[in-house]
Amino acid sequence: MARFAFEAVDRAGSIIRGQIEAEGRPVAVEQLLSQGHTPLSVTDAANEGRFSFSFLASFQPGGNDLLTVTRELSGLLKAGLPIERALSAMQNLSANRRMAVRVGQMLERVRAGEPLSRAMRLIIPTAAAHVEHLVAAGEASGHLPAVIMRLSANLERAKALRERIVSALTYPAFVVVTMAIVLWIVFTTVLPRLAPLFSQAKAALPMPTRMLLAISNVLQSYGWPLLALALLGICSAIYAVRQRSVRLAVDRFVFTAWLFQRVPCEYEAACYCRNLETLLAGGMPLDRALAAARSASANRWFREQARKIEEAVEGGARLKTAFAAPDILPPLIVEFAAMGEETGQLASMMREGAELLERDVETRVDRLTALVLPVATLAMGLIVAGVMSGVVTGLLAVNDLAH
Repeated sequence: MARFAFEAVDRAGSIIRGQIEAEGRPVAVEQLLSQGHTPLSVTDAANEGRFSFSFLASFQPGGNDLLTVTRELSGLLKAGLPIERALSAMQNLSANRRMAVRVGQMLERVRAGEPLSRAMRLIIPTAAAHVEHLVAAGEASGHLPAVIMRLSANLERAKALRERIVSALTYPAFVVVTMAIVLWIVFTTVLPRLAPLFSQAKAALPMPTRMLLAISNVLQSYGWPLLALALLGICSAIYAVRQRSVRLAVDRFVFTAWLFQRVPCEYEAACYCRNLETLLAGGMPLDRALAAARSASANRWFREQARKIEEAVEGGARLKTAFAAPDILPPLIVEFAAMGEETGQLASMMREGAELLERDVETRVDRLTALVLPVATLAMGLIVAGVMSGVVTGLLAVNDLAH
């Protein structure tokens, strides 16, 4: 058990200070809340008076702000705190200055009469429109703690999947970058020094050696212009992808290409079902829930196609027909939607479908990422073997000519 020094506001509004024993800082905060106190600060008593590096927290990337807010807010609301008191506690307990400022801005807007959903969307840049809809549904239905908890869980799952993919690709990316640097040095430094030796036996040089020398000559003469051209091409590609028509085509390719083994398809479907379940459980009508769930997708082509579901529902079609209309949802989800409509448990069926798809996505991602390292290693090995064979066969040809 660790000992924590705390400063809090009691039920009478007075500031109290003291120490409390708990297994961790979150447990200490929960103990204070259960006693009716609003924590202002909770620090490790053993570290009082020591130099702190907490200022480094202000350099955390802003992409986690939404996850941090929902995670902490869900715990405080679950403990029974009203919204204003929960936001005040978050502001005082945050070790990240930027985060504390944003929570304070949210608190000011809530006190001014704005709903939490609107304040969250305006203050946190990473909060998309669907987050506002989800939180608004919780506010309207009176189930805000449960909705915030579901939203936090969804963000946690998405973050875990991203981190898994990034972790799997980090080493192969390092290998590729390192090999590119090594090849640049070989072609621009090593081979030019061997060129005078090879020039004595031009007629006897094998094809691999002649190819290496040709590449080396091109890189020596036009290496930097080619590099600048490559960077310009990358910048142009980034600009083009930001154009709506190009982005739509790219998203469609990613969604339908065999290369990705249906991972984007099932991931988008799982997110769609998960958000739809949260909105319906929060009391939002089906038509509005479908629109809000669609807006949460990062894939524009999926959003365009999912609009057909809303149009079919507005036209009076049954959910099975509506979900099958755009051909973007797996047959399993179409059947689950039909069963949910028949039993009146659509939210529960969407949750079940999302869980099945998420497990399948994790399995497929593991398989794909497990192949990345061997494939990258094999490709780099073949390139190295090609370069070495060109150099060695050239040296052998020169040696044979000398004899």
